[in-house]
This record gives sequence, structure tokens and C-alpha cells, in this order.
Amino acid sequence: MHVLITRPERDAADLKARIEALGCQVTVAPLLEIELLPIDAAAISAASGIIATSRNGLRALAQSPALPTALTKPLFVVGPATAAAAAGLGFTTIIEGSGTAQGLVSALIQHRANFTGPLVHLAGDHLAFDLAGATRPCGVQLATVQAYRSVAAKTLNPQTLELLAADMIDAVILMSPRSARTWSGFAATLPVEADISKITHICLSSAVAHGLAAMPGKPGRIKTEIANQPNTDQIVALVYRLAGEVKTG
Repeated sequence: MHVLITRPERDAADLKARIEALGCQVTVAPLLEIELLPIDAAAISAASGIIATSRNGLRALAQSPALPTALTKPLFVVGPATAAAAAGLGFTTIIEGSGTAQGLVSALIQHRANFTGPLVHLAGDHLAFDLAGATRPCGVQLATVQAYRSVAAKTLNPQTLELLAADMIDAVILMSPRSARTWSGFAATLPVEADISKITHICLSSAVAHGLAAMPGKPGRIKTEIANQPNTDQIVALVYRLAGEVKTG
């Protein structure tokens, strides 16, 4: 089984190793590249706490002069991968959500009595979920600070195009709605030899799967699998199951 990982290079390495350990071939073709941005130190200083819904926000914070101040504040994160990255930076008070920005809402509401000022959300330029809008009616004040931006690839690399034309890609891993939309755009321009209907699209969440709505072809022809929980463990579990089906098919 040959799997295409579409994450940025720095995020793909661990997932690539885990999938290769299952006996699969893996090609990495990033659909998005991440550009880290300067963080407003004054916003961090005034914050009651920090919210990180992506490790990219923490990467931007790691290169900011505001990091020492941020480390003195509670940090709310979406799940275990972001929590591990935060601990590695030196955060000691880490409140972990259920895996998505939406799942973080209940944790923020639960701790709202401890907030004496706004929380700073280290966000990207494309928000899959309006965290500020979801928590505002409950009395939680969020200040969104853009810590990074994602730049969509203009084309697939030649190696990936050759593999697709030869029908050698069995599954594509998509981790965000924007990467799914970018993939859909590329799919419309692939050579006629590439049969997208044979590829299984492994999606981190339903929101990611919805990003495939613009895929070319008849409705229902696009094969999708959605992770039970939005984390890489579940993505790997899906690959393991699909690889077993390929072997026995």
C-alpha cells in the first residue's frame, strides 16, 4: 500500500515513520507550507492565559521574546501532541482539550472564573472553527493573535504526479479543511490517466472530508475514511486497517 502524506515537511516526519513501520510505502507531498510570524509581546503580557490550537502557534512563540512571559501563564491546548510540544517549551500549567478547537470550548468555560483578562489565541490565518465566537456568550474573552500563516502549494511535485498518473497511490492523508480543498483543486487538473476514484482519502475529521466537496467526478465516487478521533493515532489506525484490507483483498 502506497500512502501520500500532505502535511508540511516538519510535521510529516513522525507520521511517515509510523506508517512505514506498518510496511507501507510513503511519499510526502506538502499541500501547505507554514510561515511563522512575530508575536505581539504586549498581548502576551496582558493575557490571563494562552490558547494553542496548533503546534505552529507554539513554534512561533518559541522564537518570540514573549516566550518567558508566556511560560508563566496557563496554556490551553487542543490535544496530546500540542500538550507535549508545550511541555517541551517549558509550560507547567497545561489544560488539554479533546482534540479539536471545538472540543476546547468546555475547558475554557470550566476555567473562566480564573480569568482576570483576555485569553490570547495563537492562531493561523485560516480558522476552521470560530473559538472566540463560541466562547463569547459564556463570558470568555479571547484576543486572536495571528502567529502563523499557511501558504498553499501551487502544484504537486513531479514525483507525486508520476505516481498518480501510474495509479500507484492507494491513500491520501488530509489533515485540514484547507489541505482538502487544495487537493480537490489539484485533482481537477490531473492527467486523465489518474483515477482518483481508486484512492482512499483519509481525513482527520468530518470538516476535512467536507473540504473534498469540489472533487471532480460523480458524487459518491470519492472514497473517504474519517478518523474516529481527530489525532494522528487514529490516522495511523485507519492506515493499518486499510493496509490489511489491501493484503487480503
